[in-house]
Amino acid sequence: MKLTIQQFNTSANYIKTHARPLEQKLLSFHFEGGSKEDAADELAKFQNDDGGFGRSIEPDFRLDSSSPMATTVGLQYAKELNLSRNHPVVQGAMSYLLDTYDEKAGGWHAVSEAVNAVPHAPWWHFDSERGFSGVQTTWANPNAEIIGYFHLFQPEQPLLQEWTERSVTELKELKHPIEMHDFLCYQRLVQEVKGHAYSDLIKILTSSVRETVCTDPSRWNEYVAKPLQVASHPSSPFYDILKDEIRVQLEAEVSDQHPEGYWQPNWSWFGHFEETWPVAEREWRGILTLGMLRVLSNYNRIETE
Repeated sequence: MKLTIQQFNTSANYIKTHARPLEQKLLSFHFEGGSKEDAADELAKFQNDDGGFGRSIEPDFRLDSSSPMATTVGLQYAKELNLSRNHPVVQGAMSYLLDTYDEKAGGWHAVSEAVNAVPHAPWWHFDSERGFSGVQTTWANPNAEIIGYFHLFQPEQPLLQEWTERSVTELKELKHPIEMHDFLCYQRLVQEVKGHAYSDLIKILTSSVRETVCTDPSRWNEYVAKPLQVASHPSSPFYDILKDEIRVQLEAEVSDQHPEGYWQPNWSWFGHFEETWPVAEREWRGILTLGMLRVLSNYNRIETE
């Protein structure tokens, strides 16, 4: 089953009408021959003077000021656009990460306590007694992902070998099944490393992937890791392990497209900041819809004229 041309156009129209300008420019870039720099200019609007990202680039916490976690999201977009290491957006973000590195902790803090003063999903709440937000239960999130960006954009960083060795050690110590967000952070790291580090990381990740990913289609409307999240392209190292489930999910996603053209987030803020969740929800619909169109395109599941 493929997404029909009519279904694709309905999704594209939804993005053009309801999504953020960033997703609109990315849609143009990926599917309409649009300008990379136009999309990069929209991305830069989420960047602060310190080089870090904020301004609700991650819709589930509405923090204008910079944070390492929001900066990882900004760098995900920079990688998506294949921006060079010399691009001002990339240079600013990497400079911010260097400035916010905590030597004592050996890593970065996802968000600051300032997140508590703005609308946010409950899992982003900062616990002042423990000194971190609810999402940062292990070293992996966001540190493994951040180290990946140093491999990609600043491989000459003197501490990179030390950081990479720690990432391997930390992954070996994680309990199985590896939590989905930790897995995704390591997935982004493993895309950028080579040699022994790659071998060590991929061995552990492949041994856990079928435990981390929910392979039961009846639960895919819950907040779980689905196969296409870890294998968004057939070239993924996890594709062969999950190919049967991927085929099932591709069929399901085509069927589950909303009549208005979007794909719906499988989470909500559970009654927190109810006046703001509809804004975040609409932004997520745009993000997820563009993401799903890209995945379906990767798997040749969109009809052509």
